[in-house]
Amino acid sequence: MRTSVALAAVAALAFALPSVAPTAAMAQSAAVSATCSSLYTSSTAVLGTSATVGPASVGYPGMANVQGCQIGFSGDGTVFPGTVQAIAGKLDAMMLGGGWTRDPNADADGPGATAAGYKKDGQLVAVSVSWEPAAGVCSADAPLASCHTTPAQKLFTITLGVMAGS
Repeated sequence: MRTSVALAAVAALAFALPSVAPTAAMAQSAAVSATCSSLYTSSTAVLGTSATVGPASVGYPGMANVQGCQIGFSGDGTVFPGTVQAIAGKLDAMMLGGGWTRDPNADADGPGATAAGYKKDGQLVAVSVSWEPAAGVCSADAPLASCHTTPAQKLFTITLGVMAGS
């Protein structure tokens, strides 16, 4: 008898609670996840290798870090042949071909690194391509441009950070 009374009370409570409507934050999170999944597929095809992907705190120039999604690649110059600019160029063509608009305010370049930003449908993607020499290959006090490395000694890090825009 107690069991049926308890079940009846739980059932009554369930019917009394209003259904929870999706919030804007939930909708943005779902959109970021879908975008991240799509960009993972595209970027692994363009770069010809696998990547890690998952939720992460991501940033965009001029904005505080927020919860989003990050796609990360790492490997040496045998996996990523060419220059930082050539690799970034492949990703730029992928983004523009996917309907993203380049945000020149998010561009940055330095020795061994480049970054770009993209906007589409209320979302932002920060793309970063960089390399550094393997430990002990170059003098710590010499400019990166003076370091002569083999492809296997160039260690690349490539990220695509996806977030909802404001």
